[in-house]
Amino acid sequence: MSNAHEASASATGYLYQCRYALLKGLEATLDSPEFRISIEKFDDIAFEANGLPIHLIQTKHHKAKTGKLTDSSADLWKTLLIWIKSVATDSGGFSRTRHFLITTGLAPSNSASFLLRTESRNEAQADFLLLTTANSSNNRALQEAFNAYKLLPEEARFALLRSIYVLDRSPSITDVKEDIYRQLHRAVGRQHIEIFTERLEGWWFDQVIRMLSGNEVGSIPVLAIESRIDELREEFRRSSLPVDFRSFSPPQEVIAQLDSRPFVNQLRKINLGSARIEYAIRDYYRASEQRSKWVREELLLNDELKTFEQDLIEAWQPRFAAQKDDLLPDSDESDRIRSGKDLFTWAEQQACFPLRSLRERFLTHGSYHILANRYAVGWHPDFMQNNSDEQKGED
Repeated sequence: MSNAHEASASATGYLYQCRYALLKGLEATLDSPEFRISIEKFDDIAFEANGLPIHLIQTKHHKAKTGKLTDSSADLWKTLLIWIKSVATDSGGFSRTRHFLITTGLAPSNSASFLLRTESRNEAQADFLLLTTANSSNNRALQEAFNAYKLLPEEARFALLRSIYVLDRSPSITDVKEDIYRQLHRAVGRQHIEIFTERLEGWWFDQVIRMLSGNEVGSIPVLAIESRIDELREEFRRSSLPVDFRSFSPPQEVIAQLDSRPFVNQLRKINLGSARIEYAIRDYYRASEQRSKWVREELLLNDELKTFEQDLIEAWQPRFAAQKDDLLPDSDESDRIRSGKDLFTWAEQQACFPLRSLRERFLTHGSYHILANRYAVGWHPDFMQNNSDEQKGED
């Protein structure tokens, strides 16, 4: 196997592990909400209570659902070694903890793995088959596991086997996502289930990264999954919209591209300071990205953005008219700049209009800049004058 294939398989394995942990966490919200989930702490996945592992889970993902768990399977023996080592100093560990081997592969009929499945258990026969393999196999890579198993007293071997549950032919990485959809089908409408799951997985993977980095607590409460679902459900109500770009800032190369846009030129026309222009570019970027994502994900109703923009324009119109009315016939350019700056300050610091029930400062302010980019609104009393020399504004 090439390095590229090995890396791909490893990445798939980790993704499968994380996604499967989320699936089991969703299931646990119903029957074991007091549990906490950890990854790569006690095992691939562990459910713990009071700091002690209750369920240890090993996940094995294979592209082809072929017979992987023979009596000499590396997946099986490496897993057994991990579990034996985990209780090396705790004689009661086997009886206190349930061990699950989750594999997309197949446990062949009459193999030890087959005999440790939920529906066909025979621990004594499984022990006989495992001892036979441990005593006869010449596989050097597995000798440590063979020896560790043989050195266990019979009582400990049977305690271990009684705690093991093999779940072969388990869902693949793609199938697990379908199972997650089914777990979430009551949380959101069918038309939004994929986007809802994508956001839940994004949050979950962030939690896993923090957990594995060692900078946060070593486990995640099952109830945290339920809380996140509640938050997402609220965002996906028909009267609301999910918010993704509230805290995003544009990369420097994007700032450079936007710096010459008409909405920025409008701000320079009223002598706005560089810091406020930077904030304006940030809000324009956030609003543009958020609006585009809503459109791509078909979360907006017909003409909803058009109606929102019309509300913004109609709030601006009387203020712009009042600005011009207040200027004296002999007003000089400094007066006109000051008047334009006052109008912009209203849009920048006070205006906040709802889109459905969603009120986000960046959305109102950024949308005003989107409109200013088209010259649908402006700040300087003469903002339309001489704009034909500027590049036609786009969103």
